[in-house]
Amino acid sequence: MGYTNEKLEAIAAKLKNMPVIEKKKQEHSKQDAVKLLSKEIALLQKRGYTLDQIAETLRGEGLDITTPTLKSYLQRIKAGKNKEQKEPKSELKKDTKKEQKNRITPEDKKQDDTHQLDTSDQSSKASFTPKPDSDDI
Repeated sequence: MGYTNEKLEAIAAKLKNMPVIEKKKQEHSKQDAVKLLSKEIALLQKRGYTLDQIAETLRGEGLDITTPTLKSYLQRIKAGKNKEQKEPKSELKKDTKKEQKNRITPEDKKQDDTHQLDTSDQSSKASFTPKPDSDDI
């Protein structure tokens, strides 16, 4: 089924006219909620609260989450932060420059093909003589 330009323009106009969602009313997943609350959760842990106690408090506030799920989300958040700290953006740019230098373009491949030796005649002239087995291991 095809879509006419007129129909697509009408859809685009409707999308452009949709109201902006206020951040206070924006819906979040459980994982997003834990990410947004992670600083406060970390402070509670430093004050001696266990993840069980924190999860129970979150459930009491309407965030239906189990302790293992909370722990998993916090580990993911921590891993993401560590990964960002280990790989600064400047190093990522260097890697891409190195990759660009090592890329073989179709022109490079054509040049390599013309410089290759013809090995079809050499394979018939090569010989190999194996040495006899020895008792030493």
